Amino acid sequence: MSKIKIPSKIWVELYSELAGEMVEYSALDAVTTINEQGDEVYTEQAQENFNHCSDIVEGVLGQYFIKES
Repeated sequence: MSKIKIPSKIWVELYSELAGEMVEYSALDAVTTINEQGDEVYTEQAQENFNHCSDIVEGVLGQYFIKES
């Protein structure tokens, strides 16, 4: 099977969006909080889940796509 090359920017957008959806779908509690600067950020647990999901999604993407430099 020939893999499709995609730009790095698109790669990051894809894995970020998919991992974020996985985190939100699987969450029993709120996944975001407001930090001291007033920005909405993942909770500590949600960030850990996002990192784990990102690894999974990048593995799947790597089966079908090649990330361009």
